[in-house]
Amino acid sequence: MTFAVQDATATPRLSAAMRALLEARGLAAAPVRFAAASATRVDTGGWLNGEPLWVAVVGDRLVLAAAGNKPYLLDLPISALAQAVYNHVTGAVVFRPGPGQRDIPPLRLDPLVARTLLALVTVSPGTLTHA
Repeated sequence: MTFAVQDATATPRLSAAMRALLEARGLAAAPVRFAAASATRVDTGGWLNGEPLWVAVVGDRLVLAAAGNKPYLLDLPISALAQAVYNHVTGAVVFRPGPGQRDIPPLRLDPLVARTLLALVTVSPGTLTHA
């Protein structure tokens, strides 16, 4: 499910598990500007292939989350991103975190969804590149 906010009154639809993770982190009151389920899967303590990794832009923060027995949650300010790149060969958005930040897994997204995400998280014109 993907939804980018075009209208200030609209809000992206998040899964109940993603909304619960945001509430636990204290981000439920912040405006959700973008939300999408990526094709990237992460281990959350369940069986087999893991859970899909959701990406959201909540206020001025980038949030990656996956629900499960051991939920995955990465929440960092957009200003902490050093660079964001869309790799057309792999179909993944790759983030280079700033110094001292945790590694961010590549997000496999549809090209148009990736472009919308990159437009929201680009801190300055020089940080948006295509591989």
